[in-house]
Amino acid sequence: MEAITNKNLLVSGAHSLRVIACGKIFSMGVLHGEAHLLTIDQGIELKAVPGSVQPTDTAEEGLYHKLIAFRLGRVSRQRTLLLESLTAEDLVAIYIDEQGRNRVAGSLEWPMRFTFSMAGGLYECQLECRGLEATPYLAG
Repeated sequence: MEAITNKNLLVSGAHSLRVIACGKIFSMGVLHGEAHLLTIDQGIELKAVPGSVQPTDTAEEGLYHKLIAFRLGRVSRQRTLLLESLTAEDLVAIYIDEQGRNRVAGSLEWPMRFTFSMAGGLYECQLECRGLEATPYLAG
């Protein structure tokens, strides 16, 4: 039996997760499945452990439940303080999906909330919200 190989096959999961505090978003809207954002800055890149970003988007009772679970390495006091500050913010998350397209989770009206815990030398993190629409692509 011959093994099947393909050196050009690229399999990738979601990655490049960043969050923007809603207070730093001037305007945001979704048109035809694309989110349009005008922000003060690009937000905070969270540098998740490769392969750990797991977004889900499920319909529940007429709303979409959006959850992004991920892990962060390098436990430190400075990083813990940053993560603690994020728990007090309303957030919008931007990430690159499995197809290489930018996606936007959360909105000004339906912001994401951040929670985390420490386990095994890593931070176990979640961003979560509900919304009226499935997670749109980022326009542009």
